[in-house]
Amino acid sequence: MSNVDILVIGGSGFIGAHIVKAAVSKGYRVAYTYANHKVSLPARAYQVTVEQANVLETCITDTRPRIVVYCAKPELQAKEATHVKVNVKGVRRVLASLHYAASVLFVYLSTDTVFSGKHGPYREDSPPDPAARKDSYRAYAVTKCEGERVALANWSNTIVARTCIVNGRDVRGKLNPRLALPMAHLLAGQPLARFCDRYISPTLVNNLVEALLEIIEPDFTYRGILHLAGSQRVTDYEYGRYLARRLGIDESLIVKDLMAESPLLANGPRDASLDTTFTQGLLNTRLLQIEEQLAVTFPTMSAGC
Repeated sequence: MSNVDILVIGGSGFIGAHIVKAAVSKGYRVAYTYANHKVSLPARAYQVTVEQANVLETCITDTRPRIVVYCAKPELQAKEATHVKVNVKGVRRVLASLHYAASVLFVYLSTDTVFSGKHGPYREDSPPDPAARKDSYRAYAVTKCEGERVALANWSNTIVARTCIVNGRDVRGKLNPRLALPMAHLLAGQPLARFCDRYISPTLVNNLVEALLEIIEPDFTYRGILHLAGSQRVTDYEYGRYLARRLGIDESLIVKDLMAESPLLANGPRDASLDTTFTQGLLNTRLLQIEEQLAVTFPTMSAGC
């Protein structure tokens, strides 16, 4: 088969599908992999699961991409062995299959969860400490961090792109659950409790993908770790108020809650926000603030309407 420009590993996911669609619209020849749920996208599709032997390698041999974007992601509550297969062993298998050209660019989509959340906001050179996490994301976090290490240590032409709390609409226009569920509560006039002692860097999926497509362009020469996240550090409570305001809903429905007093989350990350100052200095794409993100997601709504 003919070569492609970009192979998106995990292209049927929320972020991956956006990457595929946006890359095709910019004229790239694109192929993507999916595990169990194929999405209707204008690109060549390959079914690849962690249980299959050599299928991933065959996909790479068939497509011979010049850019690989690795955004495969297991269910967060999956067994640790599954996280290892997807987040670490999958990276090793891809890199071993790129022997045909050392010039292939490998982009590993990573996450704020590689940090414990005890010392944020985090810069690109902040040392990851996922083993210090005591929440249900620990296996995911530890293996994502190991995937970063494997990629950076074994393939010089690598960019690790970390992001945080990605929101927006999927390629069909449906809101992701992180927005849809609180929106449903607010529209029903129900109070919504949000932590005022946890800091995050909410990110719009469209803005993330725009930045990702910039960093794979030939004239973008930086290699290493980048923080591709929203430019504004806020608490969950503040983000909820921004959402209510955008929907034209009384902000008093957003009620302060304390992570420190939660029996399940008291040991969770308090500040996993990402400092994007360094990365923004390299980009033409502007990383958006909260109001700008919500204006894209809810274009027909405005404060007070």
